[in-house]
Formats: sequence, C-alpha cells, structure tokens
Amino acid sequence: MELCCNMFGFSPFIRSAFVRSAGPGAAGGEAVDPGELFDAVRAAGFTGVGLDLFTVDAWAGRGRTLAGVARDLAAAGLRCSEMLGFVVSDDAEGTYEGARRVAEAVAAFGAPYALGMVTAPPGPRTADLFARCAEVVADADGTAAVEFLPFTPLATIADARALVRHAGAGRAGVLVDTWHFFQGPDSWDELSALPAEELAYVQFNDHPQLLGADADLYHECMTRRVMPGDGVFPLDAFRDALTAKGYAGLVSVEVNSAELAALGPDEFARRAWAAARRYWS
Repeated sequence: MELCCNMFGFSPFIRSAFVRSAGPGAAGGEAVDPGELFDAVRAAGFTGVGLDLFTVDAWAGRGRTLAGVARDLAAAGLRCSEMLGFVVSDDAEGTYEGARRVAEAVAAFGAPYALGMVTAPPGPRTADLFARCAEVVADADGTAAVEFLPFTPLATIADARALVRHAGAGRAGVLVDTWHFFQGPDSWDELSALPAEELAYVQFNDHPQLLGADADLYHECMTRRVMPGDGVFPLDAFRDALTAKGYAGLVSVEVNSAELAALGPDEFARRAWAAARRYWS
C-alpha cells in the first residue's frame, strides 16, 4: 500500500489546493514553491505527491521546466503518484488537447495515473472521447483514471466502469474517492461489485456530515472536506471493502479545505499523514 499526499483541488477548472488566492475557488494567485511543497510532503512521511497542471503551469511561468521540477521531485525522494488532469467535455478538440498536455506531464514526471473527469452527457460519443484520451495517456506510459462525481453527468461507479470497459481495462481504471462514494447514490453493493482490476486508485478523505439532496455538493466538496477520521464517513468499513477484494494499491489523501490549506503545506501534510496512518499501514 502506497500513501500519497494529494496537493490539488479538482473542479471544471484546474486549481491547486495551495494557490495563494483571494478566497476559496479563486483561480488566481501564486503556487507554492515546488521545493517547499516537496520538502513538506517528504518530511511528513509520504513517498508520493499528487500534482496538477495548474500548479505545473504556474511553475513554468517562473521559468521552470517539467524536467527540472521532475528532477527536484526525485531529489526529494518522492515520485509523482497522480497528475490532474483532463476533462472530457462537449468540446472534442479541447478534450484532446487537455489529454495531450496531461500526457506530456505524465511522461515528464513518470506518473502512473492521469486523472480525468467527465462533463459531457453520457453516450457513445463521450465514451469514444474518453477512450481517445486513455489512448493518449497510454502512449505516455500512464493509465487514465476516471472519477465519478455525484454533481456531474458521470455520477456513479457503474457510469465510470462503462467508460473503462470501452477504453480497455489495461488503459483505464475507476478512481474511487471516498467523498463521492459516501455523498453519492452508490451503495456498498456497487463498491463490492467493482473488480480490483478495474480500480485505478483511491482518494481518501472525510466530511463533517452526510449531505441532503438540497446541498451544494460542489461547494461542499471543494472547500469543506476534513481529514480522514475527523468526519462521519465509515472509513474502516470502506478500507475493509477494498482489502477484501485484494486491493493493495495507491491511496491518495485528498482533502479540499480552505481552512486546512491556509495552514500551509507543512502542517497540511503532517496532518494528512497522521490521519491516513489511522487506516492504512
């Protein structure tokens, strides 16, 4: 089992959890220095870090190259465990370009996974678009991980599995995020039915409450998560359901929280490591 500290937020636009911004959800600001970020993650005890194109672009704006940042990452004793990301939308050309750019970053960092989400309506065209993205990522020696989110057209495990099967299980897999599982429509039966070979990796987090149908799921997801064990999700049962199917892969701690991000990468990473170790060894 590998524990990764995920340092990005995910939304219809790409935004790092550690962008200095005017407020939650703002796209402007200055990303934390990569050396500061990597030192914090490694000092906490993690072996991997999740990165995103928004932050990588911000570093490039300071004159850094992908290869240079990748060397800094390796020098810190870390690997890039996941790279966000591409979006499968109604804009086919934009979708392909996003997949191409994330594949470039996957190749530079040696990341095993490129994370994607789907905003296009379900159907054969969307399935073909995702399969094309998975092919581009596979050419960079990565696997396309598709995330189901209850506030998007791709809302369930079954929806994600259909795309993975169409793309080919060797090129794609389902990303299971505890937040989207527990706040979405799926049951334990759907999680149990997901074969280990179709599971790409896991994102691990918690929330203060189970939300009702009238809640703003997007806002809650992006700004109010808490560290594993500090909320109401039955995470022991979730872990046990995965280990029962033989899963022993990547677990990425993804906690989108304006309050926790404000503490800075050192304290965030320290708390993330302590929280994850309650469940995974």
